[in-house]
Amino acid sequence: MNAENLQLIERKEPEFIKFESAGEVVDGELVRVDAIDVGERKQRVNRYTLEVDDKGTRVSFLGAYQIDSKLTPRDIGHWVEITCLGEDPNVSRNGNAMKLFCVRVSAHPVKRVTEPNGRKLEDGTYITNSDIPF
Repeated sequence: MNAENLQLIERKEPEFIKFESAGEVVDGELVRVDAIDVGERKQRVNRYTLEVDDKGTRVSFLGAYQIDSKLTPRDIGHWVEITCLGEDPNVSRNGNAMKLFCVRVSAHPVKRVTEPNGRKLEDGTYITNSDIPF
């Protein structure tokens, strides 16, 4: 194929969302869950990426205890809605109160998810090389 005939569209890094106050909501189709290293001590955390519209606009946010316990890679392809409910002042670490979240997930995928080199599992989810931790 001749490169002159191709229409190339620049892909940009997803907009990073940081939940800061009660009432903030983000929703969209969950398209990625990645484990990344953050901070000076390289703490391993989950980064979730949502496709929020039909134009392919993506946003990402880091996991928190409640998000990680309620959302998994098996939810890829489902519509999710994350609502920040505020903080629990009774639970804190290093002076930071634990954030509380309402996590809602569609009962069924919103569209078929395909990943390069992916393999569809019996439950309808996909596994790729990025899911293997070594």
